[in-house]
Amino acid sequence: MTTGRSLRIGEALLGGGLFALGALIAVETMLTPSAGRGVVGPALFPYLISAGLMLVALSLLREAFAGHIAHDGGLELDLRAVMLVAAGLVAQFLLIEYLGWIPAAALLFVAVARAFGNRRFFVNAAFGLVLSGATFVVFNYGLDLNLPIGTVGEWFLPAE
Repeated sequence: MTTGRSLRIGEALLGGGLFALGALIAVETMLTPSAGRGVVGPALFPYLISAGLMLVALSLLREAFAGHIAHDGGLELDLRAVMLVAAGLVAQFLLIEYLGWIPAAALLFVAVARAFGNRRFFVNAAFGLVLSGATFVVFNYGLDLNLPIGTVGEWFLPAE
């Protein structure tokens, strides 16, 4: 369904803001002396994020100027799902230093899965623990970027 050639102000503002953010990330990455100029290096991910933001922004701007409507009934917002995801993010933020990365990220996974309608708590918790454990191993031991083990996790480590 189209609305003719009318400009959708909200999508245009969001698209413009995303494009500006993507451009800012690209410029700042170029100006960072430690970013290097190699093909694969620390600058790769900021450039990928910048390109992704700018592609999404261009898509939003095209939709804004074409006048397309995403849904017939307008915006459909599932407030319960948004609140579950927000609560999961807040819980992760508050618990990550105490519990550590693995349980905090697993808790966020369970909250997001529930927000998407999945009711299998223990299956989601198991998947969350496996995925957060895998990311912990990859970051801490593969990339040498330390994710927090937490105060509780330190109880189980041998004393040095």
